[in-house]
Amino acid sequence: MLKQETKQEWRKLDEAVRLLRAQILLSNKCLEKLKAIKATIQAENKGADIVAAVQEMEPALLELGKFAKRKQEFLDRQNVSSVQQVLAREADSERKRVAIHLLHRAQEFEESLAQEVTITRFLLKKGKEYVDFNINVMTQTVASEIYNQDAAESESRREIKMFDSSV
Repeated sequence: MLKQETKQEWRKLDEAVRLLRAQILLSNKCLEKLKAIKATIQAENKGADIVAAVQEMEPALLELGKFAKRKQEFLDRQNVSSVQQVLAREADSERKRVAIHLLHRAQEFEESLAQEVTITRFLLKKGKEYVDFNINVMTQTVASEIYNQDAAESESRREIKMFDSSV
């Protein structure tokens, strides 16, 4: 009976190690794609470039969703809520040390991803505010009767917005 329990424990640890390795690889892939999006936003490229960068990230996010489901199924089979709890139940061994190391690496990637998401959200918010400001300026600009400095100084204005389609 002892041998069978040991084999089950090894399988459990092996599956945890496989899951953690997959999580690290997927997190790294998502991190790279997110950094590409951030760089595109910061470069003030055309909107099409940003759309292309986001589309490149979509497959990685789909993979991450599938992985999350697999991980949750593993945790459900173990009747725990986290991989830490799975590892805490296991006896000290080389496999457990490898799994703990991978767990720490996975957590580092999660923290990096969270930071990049926060920065990217901030950049997107600032970009939206910039666009909103420019749209507001364009909708409030009034066309003068004659487009020259004298007309602007004389305050001769008409009630047509500068960027109206009728101008």
